Amino acid sequence: MMNIFTKVFTDPNFLGAFLQTVIIIILGFFMMREGIVNQAGKKTLSAIIWKVSVPCFAFNAFMQDFEWTTFKASIFEFFLAIFFYILFIVIGKFLFIKKGRELSTVSALFMAIGQTTLFSMPILQSVYQGQEGEAQVMLYISTISIVFRIFVYIIGLSIISGKKITAENFGPAMKKVFVTPVMIGMGLGILVFLIQNITPQYVVDGHSYSVFRLDKTVPILYKTVRGLAALLSPLSMFMIGMSIGQAKLAESFSDAFSWIIALLRNIFCPILTALLCLVIHKTGIYQFNEYSLMAILIGFSAPVSVTLSLACVEHHCEETIASRSCVISTILTIMTFPACFVLGHIILQFL
Repeated sequence: MMNIFTKVFTDPNFLGAFLQTVIIIILGFFMMREGIVNQAGKKTLSAIIWKVSVPCFAFNAFMQDFEWTTFKASIFEFFLAIFFYILFIVIGKFLFIKKGRELSTVSALFMAIGQTTLFSMPILQSVYQGQEGEAQVMLYISTISIVFRIFVYIIGLSIISGKKITAENFGPAMKKVFVTPVMIGMGLGILVFLIQNITPQYVVDGHSYSVFRLDKTVPILYKTVRGLAALLSPLSMFMIGMSIGQAKLAESFSDAFSWIIALLRNIFCPILTALLCLVIHKTGIYQFNEYSLMAILIGFSAPVSVTLSLACVEHHCEETIASRSCVISTILTIMTFPACFVLGHIILQFL
C-alpha cells in the first residue's frame, strides 16, 4: 500500500497536474472575489473554452493510429459509461425516495453525473501528457464524454425543464447535443480515426498516414490545434475557481443535504466504479489496462455537473440544492481526485 502512495505522490506528472489544478482554481476564486474579473469575463472565458478549446481537444484526441484493440476498448467504455450513469441514477433515486419526486430525481442526477468535460478530460490530459498512454486515455475519456453529453443535454435537461422528449422537439434536442462545436470537432476526429487506413496515404518519415491525419501531414499548422487544446486544462480550472468565487460558501457549507449529495458523488460513486471495474475484469467480461481503468474511474470522479446546476437555476428546479451541492462537490474534488488516482492504482494491483 505504501508503495502505491509513494508511486502516485512522487510522480512528477501527477504532482504537476494536482498543483496546477489547485493553484489555478484558487487564482480564479480570488480574482472573482476581488472583482478583478466579472461575470462578463467569465462568459467570455466560457465561450473560448466551449467553442474553441474543447472542440480542438476533442478532435486532437482521435489523432492516433487506428488499432482494433483500442477501438473495441473505446466502444466498451462507451457502453460501460451508459451502464454506470443509469446505475447511479437508479441508486440515487432509491436513496432519496423520501425527498419527494422532484427533489429525489434531481438529487439522483447530481449524484450520477459529474463534470466530465471540464474536469476529467483536462485532469487526465495533464497527468498523462507526454507519456506512452496519453493517446489511449484521451481516446477513452473523449468517448465517455459523448455519453456524458447525452445524459446531460437529453435526459438531465429534459427532467429538469419538465419538457418531455416528443416527436416535435426530438429534432431540436438532438441538434442541441450533436450540432455544437464540441460534437462537430469530436465527430470529425472520430471519422478521421475510423477511415484513415482506407483513404489516400501520405508518407512521413518512412511511414504512411492518411492525408486527413493533419497532425502528421501538416504539423506546422496543426500545432495551433494542439495549442488550443492545451488551453483546456488551465482555462477550465480557472473557470471552476471563478464559479466558486461567486458562491455563498457559508450557506453552502451549512446545508447538510447538499453535503450528502456531494459526498455520494465524490466518494461513493468512484469507489463503486472501481469495485465494479474489478469485478468486470475478474469475471473476464473485459480486460482493463491502466488507461481504460483511469478513464472510466476519473470520468466518474468528477464533481457535480455545473451544467445541470445552471439548468436548475434557469428552470427554477431545486436551484438552492443544485448550486450548493455543486460548490461543495467542486471544492471536495481538490482532495478526492488524488485519492481516486490512488484507488485506481490499488485496483490495478489486482488486475
